[in-house]
Amino acid sequence: MGYRSDVRIVFYLTKGTIDHPPTEDNPLVPFVALKLWFDENYPVREAEHNWRAEIEYGEDYILLKYDDVKWFPSGDHVQVVEGVFEKFTDTFHSNGRDHRAQYEIVRIGENDEDIERDCSDFADHRLYVVRDIVFE
Repeated sequence: MGYRSDVRIVFYLTKGTIDHPPTEDNPLVPFVALKLWFDENYPVREAEHNWRAEIEYGEDYILLKYDDVKWFPSGDHVQVVEGVFEKFTDTFHSNGRDHRAQYEIVRIGENDEDIERDCSDFADHRLYVVRDIVFE
């Protein structure tokens, strides 16, 4: 079967964004705009059957869960997803002061020390890894 990973990707509104309506001085993004961007840019429909992510929608976030996938940098789907992060940055970070929305990605491989994470510049670090020791 090859080396497998579990991957979580989250797109979310920056803390405080959801509480304050947009104004001319503070053009915050409502969740509907984030969801619209996601629907137009994330490769959910183009993904092959084994790449279908479980998608969870919250009040201020969109969480994708990939379990038991071959997540290699050279893979077609992985390259498309990484391109989505560039589009996200272009859309939601048009200048240095604009941090209305964020993304994070965490990948856990089969080996205990194989953990990768990446995020946008002003991420709230809402994704984290918890390891347990279990005896059965």
